[in-house]
Amino acid sequence: MKDDKSKRARTKPVSVEEIAETALACIDTEGLEGLTMRKLARAIGVEPMTLYRYLPNKEAILAVVADRLWQELRPFVPEVEGWAEQVRLMWLEMYDLMLQHPHAVPLIARAGTYSATAAEGTARMLGILKDAGFSQELASEFMHVAGALVVGFAYAQLWLRLNAQGQRPVSPAGEMGPLPPSLLEWARGVGSSAPWQFAAALDMALASFAERLTGKRADEGTGRTTRPSSNVAL
Repeated sequence: MKDDKSKRARTKPVSVEEIAETALACIDTEGLEGLTMRKLARAIGVEPMTLYRYLPNKEAILAVVADRLWQELRPFVPEVEGWAEQVRLMWLEMYDLMLQHPHAVPLIARAGTYSATAAEGTARMLGILKDAGFSQELASEFMHVAGALVVGFAYAQLWLRLNAQGQRPVSPAGEMGPLPPSLLEWARGVGSSAPWQFAAALDMALASFAERLTGKRADEGTGRTTRPSSNVAL
């Protein structure tokens, strides 16, 4: 953000849309932690108290930014047939959005708390799953699995970007110990996370849930209930 804006007299009224755009620009460059009311006001060219006339606090600003981000997703149009392809397209677009705004990944991921637009997107996806025959339990499990995949892969790309910029992220688990010589050369060839790997992981998840959905339909005809072999709490 440009600090010299505050030195120029401002005649144009402030709008919530401008606040959201400027806040997103700050998040994209400085991260969520770098967004403050003082920095935001300086970038817009007003006093901090002016912002409070439009939005009462930082959480309210994050809410309009979240809604602004979700509006970048195009309105869902079923261009493809079948629930799996429709849902796949929606998650791939979500991943692309996170790659465009990597510092905003936490905000995008929990946007349902903030954004009516995000809630509408979630409702559309749940409607597709319901129409496909998903039970509430199976739909809930799928949403958690797909959500964990998209956030995990997006964070991996953010960490790679920060590392490339010399901003080595702090590992919550601490630094990994040295690898034994017998494993070191092999591990060097494993490589880093690549953007295309999310699509591959999503396809595997979709195939697994499609198989379980087919099994569920078969069991409904016999009165049996099929559950996954392992019960992992997400």
